[in-house]
Amino acid sequence: MDYILTSFLLFTAVVRSTPVPATSSRSCKDYSVPLNITSLNLQWGIDPIETNEDMAAFNAEWGRRDSASTFHPAVLPSNSTPETAVYTISGTYCEPTSGGNGTVLLATHGAGYGRNYWDPDIQPENYSFVDYALAEGYSIFYYDRLGVGESEIVSGYVSQVSNQAAILTELVKLIRSGTFSSPPAKVVLLGHSFGSVVSNVALHNDPALVDAALLTGLAYEATGVIGAISNQAKQNRLANLYEPERFGKLDGGFAVWVDIYSAIENFFKVPFFDEEVVQWAQDNQQPAALLENLSIGFANVSSPAFTGPVMIMCGEYDFIACGGYCPGFIDADIHEVFPASKNVVAYVHPDSGHAINLSLNATGAFQVLGNFLKENGL
Repeated sequence: MDYILTSFLLFTAVVRSTPVPATSSRSCKDYSVPLNITSLNLQWGIDPIETNEDMAAFNAEWGRRDSASTFHPAVLPSNSTPETAVYTISGTYCEPTSGGNGTVLLATHGAGYGRNYWDPDIQPENYSFVDYALAEGYSIFYYDRLGVGESEIVSGYVSQVSNQAAILTELVKLIRSGTFSSPPAKVVLLGHSFGSVVSNVALHNDPALVDAALLTGLAYEATGVIGAISNQAKQNRLANLYEPERFGKLDGGFAVWVDIYSAIENFFKVPFFDEEVVQWAQDNQQPAALLENLSIGFANVSSPAFTGPVMIMCGEYDFIACGGYCPGFIDADIHEVFPASKNVVAYVHPDSGHAINLSLNATGAFQVLGNFLKENGL
């Protein structure tokens, strides 16, 4: 099977400043849906984290150069029996009031954000992917992942790639069945960071699940070393101690980055951001489950039977996915992950960090994603 593999930088001034069209045709509805899932899950392998001193010790152990052989906070279960659970997920379904093209995008956010990453309430003309998608005729379902925002609260020692991927699979089934609107002609997975890993694992588990995938903030060459460096740069703190009024009900398995400068270092690139938008990201920070990050190392992202088109996108200076510089890095292993895909493209977005949707030229990235879909008949 032939595949297309490219990596390029887009440097035109137009894509940096083009605003998203007005959204008078937006039709949206919020949902809370119970999902019955089955997944084979990791177990937490060390003592629970109760204080920020414990968190500092955890960060130091994970960041050790020999951590792969000395530190085992996530362990495989003693048996291979899948677990069944029912979780309630909160999401929003939006569709154009006219001119829809029959394709639904299913958007999964990354760690540290909620579903408003796709639709921030600050300068939507510059940062709302939802508005862009609707203006282009796409419908979109975007949701709070398990343990985040308005979705069901669970332990940070439970939430992980496997159960998040099982949830995503069930959401696809609901979309295809017409639960939120008419059954669509096509469904496309859209992910960012951890949400891209979840989407990728869903494709591994069921290659016939969707018609295409847009995976942002993801690099297959990334190693545990990069993840550990990023974790230490965040200087994680216990979410329930950092903001008890918001996160007091969470257990010690959830962490937040330490301050706004940590957010800048990990998710943005100086000077390519609006300070008000960075402050919005800080004010809207969501906790990340520790087992989610750890479970990435156990995730099987290989999707040898998926035939649909795939775009992998990273910001040029993505610290989390690429260790700070992505050109020449995100191409690696794409053809091995998606050998049967009819079109695999790696794209590096200029002047952007990890949080592509919040960069100054976010609308340019939206256009690249939209053009890729159109070029592939979606």
